[in-house]
Amino acid sequence: MDKWRSIFLDSFPSLDEYTLMYKDLHQHPELPCQESRTAAAAARHLESLGHQVQRNVGGHGVVGVLRNGPGATVLLRAELDAIPLAEDTGLPYASTAAQVDADGTTKPVMHGCGHDLHMACLLGAADLLRRVRDAWSGTLVCVFQPNEERLLGARAMVDDGLFDKIPMPDVALAQHALPKRAGTVGARPGRVQGILDSLAVRVHGRGTHSSSPQLGIDPILIASRIVSRLQTDVTAEVGSAAPCVVTCGYLHAGTDASIIPDFADFTIDVRSLDQAVQDTAVETVHRIIQAECQAAGSPKAPRITTSAHCPPIDNDAAATARFVSALQGFYKDDEDGPGKVVEMERDITADDFALLASPPGEKPIPYVYWKFGVTPRDVYDEAARNGTLEDLPLNHNPKFAVEIEPSLRVGIESLAIASVAFFESGSS
Repeated sequence: MDKWRSIFLDSFPSLDEYTLMYKDLHQHPELPCQESRTAAAAARHLESLGHQVQRNVGGHGVVGVLRNGPGATVLLRAELDAIPLAEDTGLPYASTAAQVDADGTTKPVMHGCGHDLHMACLLGAADLLRRVRDAWSGTLVCVFQPNEERLLGARAMVDDGLFDKIPMPDVALAQHALPKRAGTVGARPGRVQGILDSLAVRVHGRGTHSSSPQLGIDPILIASRIVSRLQTDVTAEVGSAAPCVVTCGYLHAGTDASIIPDFADFTIDVRSLDQAVQDTAVETVHRIIQAECQAAGSPKAPRITTSAHCPPIDNDAAATARFVSALQGFYKDDEDGPGKVVEMERDITADDFALLASPPGEKPIPYVYWKFGVTPRDVYDEAARNGTLEDLPLNHNPKFAVEIEPSLRVGIESLAIASVAFFESGSS
């Protein structure tokens, strides 16, 4: 990687340009399925870099292809969408955006998961690889995925014929920002991200005036009982040997304090790292919901639908080893040196990236999914000294904030390093 360090250093694009791009994306976040402005910005920039661009793939998805002679085809992925969250970072470029969500409610919007940084890094990496195209040969595919936050965008792109629109990749690559020390990169082979089943539930009651609860059946009480016992009961079923998390992030019922409504809606997320544990947990959740409704005398059976299912992320061992070796070689003379490349922790969160490596009717594409730290270094170091690392704002927290430099540079470098490592190998 010595030659690539020199080549990249001589040809690195302007960080000022991509910092401005990051701040613009951050200030103009868009909810899943509404990423029109964001997608247009990504498409325009890819076209300016010489990519053949296709828009509206699986929604607002954008795909750019840069053919640069014979060799491997490398797919890089970033995400377009943001989340319904009011930003509270105090940054001068903080989001004040709001949009009407799919449920008809106007909500604040924030890039609270780092997708704005992912996009800026991917566009910067595409720029860097274009500048040094005389030094590599192959095909670069840049995918900007919509609707990742609801874990439906990757499947939508595949179902919309993604793999008929691009050369078949030899390897797929993606990265994700997380609250580790800015400038660090972490990877590991095997399972790195969890399984998710998101269940949309409606429990039925019988409406009445709140002064006469004996004349009705309160679905809010039914829902509350279900939510309050789920985590305890699921843990008892699956045991403590394997991690499993059950949460409710949405519960809505009724229109007025004086009215007991006819139904209550809520969502349950079930997450684990093991399929057998996941199956047991989901079955337990179904059983608890049905039993609580029966015990309350609910007039109708509950409606339980799986609104999203996400498979785990299992990094290919050989591809991950090549990526880590390339990173270590690239950064071996860096002032942060050995501490820059770390082993990534397994994470029970979900990401539908693996579906972009699953072409229908074809063998799976080897892939590597890694994470890079974005927490300001002084903040992280102080928390490490004080033993308060767990207090740092996580993704999906209104205070989640990125230290742009060195996070942006490292994110660009990681994607470019990984790409040339696989272009040089010819495949994964």
